[in-house]
Amino acid sequence: MKFSILVCTLLFGLSAGVSKAGDTLSVSLPQAEAQFVARNLNLIANKFSINESQAYAVQARLLPNPTIYVEQMPYNQQSKEAFPLKQSNSEQVVQVQQLLLLAGKRNKQLAIAQTRTDIAADRFYDLIRTLKYQLRSTFYDLYYAQQTLPVYGQGIETLQRTVGLYQQQYDKGNVPLKDLTRLKAYLFSLTIERQQLLRRITDDQASLTVLLNTDATTQIRPVVNINDLNRYRPDSLNPAELINMASQNRYDLKGFVDQQKQEEQNVALQKALAIPDLTLQATYDRNGSYIPNYVGVGVGIGLPVFNKNQGNIQAAKIRVQGSQVAVAAYRQQVDTDVQRALVKARQADQVYRSFDRGFTDSFGKLIQGVTLNYQKRNIDVVEFLDFFDSYKAVQLQYNQLQNDRTQSVEELNFAVGTSLFEK
Repeated sequence: MKFSILVCTLLFGLSAGVSKAGDTLSVSLPQAEAQFVARNLNLIANKFSINESQAYAVQARLLPNPTIYVEQMPYNQQSKEAFPLKQSNSEQVVQVQQLLLLAGKRNKQLAIAQTRTDIAADRFYDLIRTLKYQLRSTFYDLYYAQQTLPVYGQGIETLQRTVGLYQQQYDKGNVPLKDLTRLKAYLFSLTIERQQLLRRITDDQASLTVLLNTDATTQIRPVVNINDLNRYRPDSLNPAELINMASQNRYDLKGFVDQQKQEEQNVALQKALAIPDLTLQATYDRNGSYIPNYVGVGVGIGLPVFNKNQGNIQAAKIRVQGSQVAVAAYRQQVDTDVQRALVKARQADQVYRSFDRGFTDSFGKLIQGVTLNYQKRNIDVVEFLDFFDSYKAVQLQYNQLQNDRTQSVEELNFAVGTSLFEK
């Protein structure tokens, strides 16, 4: 029998592309990041926590309100008058009090409120760091998954046609059942693998839809400049410099440092609270004193005899000690994250650069010779499918190699807290 139809079908399938229907949004990474910052709902919602903390700082600046006390005689039994107003037969007392905070309590409370605002900002910017890492990681994963999809599409389309032709030849008794069964089994295997890849693409699409706040029906197509990715050189980075950069850019670490600062400010506040506040008072007594229209001023202050705020001061000092240990522990964790991410990025980059990128092109051309031998029946269908499976595996592994390298760089960016290779 002649296999020319099968050969043409196979070669056509290997060169064919995959088209996608529906609305598609082609977006580069800088465009995606800009839309993420402007439209992500989680960021918008968490931004309000900073505004809330700023409002508390405004509240901390305010002085205590004065207190006014008014006393009126309700009934004069001698004149039989209710609420008498005449000075000769009535009594009114007016007192005004103003609390004065001593020992700088107001300034110390304001400092704590401002530090709380800093902590809220730390959490917000760390959320940006975390979500941006998710965005970039998903962006590249979707890109390489979409680059991989045509490998399955081409293979499945080719095998479907080949199986159809083989079925016809089998019905005529020209090919054995084992060859037809092997083709069908391999087609089934490719279909299952493609379905798993489509599920991964769907998950990535859904994640990007939420991160970018786009319409759920829009298909996102990442646009990547490979030359930009080839500029990544993790081996040129200095570990000590990266650790120093992480200490400056990791807002989760800054959050621990600011928490320690707040605990230290709380110790100062608790010591100040041990000092009583001063109360100023002015009194007007219309007719109840030894002279009419009495006016007096007074000063009141608590006596710190029993309660000197000792317990709260001790508790605040203990919290400072705990926060110092927490900062040291988290700083160690950050240093470890940077070191681990750098090692992984260097390993992935080394493997990528040692790979002969012309190998995949040569492998693609080699399939023509294999197909010719298959046509001449120098190799059987099992050998042909084994080679085709190797061709598919090389294409998939090369895409995965590029994805792993890019993901390791993004993990390093995440550990350091900034994009290391951006222009």
